[in-house]
Parts: sequence; structure tokens; C-alpha cells
Amino acid sequence: MKFALLVLGYAVSMAGSNLLFKVTASKSGMEWWLWFLAGNVAGFGCPILITYALREQSPQLVYAFTLGAGFVLLQLVAWWWLKAPVTGVQLGGLIFTAVGLVMLQMGRV
Repeated sequence: MKFALLVLGYAVSMAGSNLLFKVTASKSGMEWWLWFLAGNVAGFGCPILITYALREQSPQLVYAFTLGAGFVLLQLVAWWWLKAPVTGVQLGGLIFTAVGLVMLQMGRV
């Protein structure tokens, strides 16, 4: 359970920071710096959470779960919030990524 929470926290931190950087790209002046700072604050959890996750599991699983979960969450939120277009092939790849993460989890038991 602790490992799952660390992975979820990492995914939220990664997705949040990347989405804030996307917003930052459309800003200028002082507003750019404020959004850039917000993105860095949101992403600050990533190195902390991955370090604790490495105490719980082997590196290959930690990196697969944290980066994979972050990627899936980022894609879903970008589609929902930013209205980023997603093709059927891209959606299939996203589903395969999520299924791969489930298979990795099942292989740990």
C-alpha cells in the first residue's frame, strides 16, 4: 500500500508539473515566472517520492511504475483539461501502457 501511494504521489506531481509548464508556455513576463514557479513547486515531489519508492521496490519496478503511471495520468488529464486530440492508435498505446503496469504489478505477487 505504501508503494502504491508513493507511485500515485509521483504521478500526480509529474502530471501536475508538466501541465503547469504547458500553461507557462503560453504566458509572458511576470505571469510566465509565476506559472513556471508553480510548475517547479508541483514537480518538487517527484525526486522525493521516487527516492522513498526505491526503498520499497527494485529500481526497474520503481521506474516502470512511477514513469508509466505519470505518463498515463498526464495523457488523460491533457486530453480532458487541455482538450488535446487523441487518435485511436494513441488511445490503444495508452491502454497497453496501463495494462503493462497491471501486468508488472501481478508479476510481483
